Amino acid sequence: MAIYARRRLTNALVMALAMAATGFGLLWLVLVLSTLLWNGVAAITPALFTQTTPPPGSTGGLLNAIFGSVVMTLIATLIGTPTGILAGTFLAEYSRGSRFGEVVRFINDILLSAPSIIVGLFVYEIVVLRMGHFSAWAGALALAIIVVPVVVRTTEDMLALVPDA
Repeated sequence: MAIYARRRLTNALVMALAMAATGFGLLWLVLVLSTLLWNGVAAITPALFTQTTPPPGSTGGLLNAIFGSVVMTLIATLIGTPTGILAGTFLAEYSRGSRFGEVVRFINDILLSAPSIIVGLFVYEIVVLRMGHFSAWAGALALAIIVVPVVVRTTEDMLALVPDA
């Protein structure tokens, strides 16, 4: 019986230490977020969303950055979604058991696990440096490369759930 009491005591001690460590971490999180909100909420005005970015030293907004993000996301979706659906349909319906299908799945799995910073560096090296400047097309291409493997895997998995006729 003494061993069970010792285990319960050890468990209670470790649980208390874990809760104290969690509380300590949450304390810093709350302090940082409250400071951020306290000092930053005054800057969130309608002008932030309706004015373009000004020259350094003056006030302005983020309209062009928001619009550029929406445009890049739209272009990436228009490129990545049909490509991914076509590839996922091919893998699920036409390449079952084929060597080519296995190679495509393997490459898709590698792209699926690629960090976005690596994809961004790849597009920077291949597209941006050759063009000589940044562009929404390069950003959209990087996003499309990130989107395609997700859509391929999702499409293939969903089509695999459909029973064969």
